[in-house]
Amino acid sequence: SPSLRVRRALSDRRLTMNSPPADPGSNEDPAGFVLIESFAEPTHSWSAMNDPVMGGESHATVSIGGGTGVFDGEVVDVPFLQAPGFITMRGRGGGPFSDVSLCDSLLLRVRSSAPYGGYRVSFGDAHVPGNRFAFGYKANFHPIVGPDFEDVVIPFDEFSVRWDDATGDQIVTCHEEPRYCPDTETLRNMKTISIWGEGVAGKVHLEIESIGAVGCSPGVAGPKATVALLGLNEWSVTSIPVIPPSLWTVLVVAVAILGFFWTKRQRRNHTDYEDLSKISVEV
Repeated sequence: SPSLRVRRALSDRRLTMNSPPADPGSNEDPAGFVLIESFAEPTHSWSAMNDPVMGGESHATVSIGGGTGVFDGEVVDVPFLQAPGFITMRGRGGGPFSDVSLCDSLLLRVRSSAPYGGYRVSFGDAHVPGNRFAFGYKANFHPIVGPDFEDVVIPFDEFSVRWDDATGDQIVTCHEEPRYCPDTETLRNMKTISIWGEGVAGKVHLEIESIGAVGCSPGVAGPKATVALLGLNEWSVTSIPVIPPSLWTVLVVAVAILGFFWTKRQRRNHTDYEDLSKISVEV
């Protein structure tokens, strides 16, 4: 369930969602909410991509109007796999995505009219070697079927880059292996977001009012947003290097040991120099 800070941010957001941000040039508001996309005035380009590119027969359309993005279609079995394929509503382009590296969770404001069990959302283009077609961090979400829009909150530590490109299911979760959690570089600019119907056959109809992030702090990175360390994420060597406290301890001890031996050597060299001076004087 969402953390207390996220619940407070959601409560404050409902009170202020019709108010402009404090800074007209910013997507952040005082309630700890960062807007990524509003379908009333979309910044990014949205289109459908379906499994026919993989030999499947699923189909979908994406349309924007009346302040919402509409994702409509059907997931059916891929003939040669005898298993459900996928459909996606993909957003990209239009400049950088909002920085959500100081936030706890992704927020989708959606309305669903079809009981469908295969909704997923992904962002970014991180890639693990060995996963041929799996790009980005992915998580499941479960909208409630009904007449009203609802806020669906997905903590960032529910996303993983290690997922099965045949089913969409996570192979290794963020909780099981932190290096598969969303990295700070991606959260600063997601580059792309996709809403999926995947791995479950059925009709899909989802209306999306907005996408954002909640539980955002102005000065401290959210506990759900992990940092990719240089050398630990084998699929990305451009992540910003950050030294954890445990590594600082090792570095301090190493510097202390080097300092000890350096001082000892200097003292020995100084003693040798004094001995040579004495010999020179005696001569």
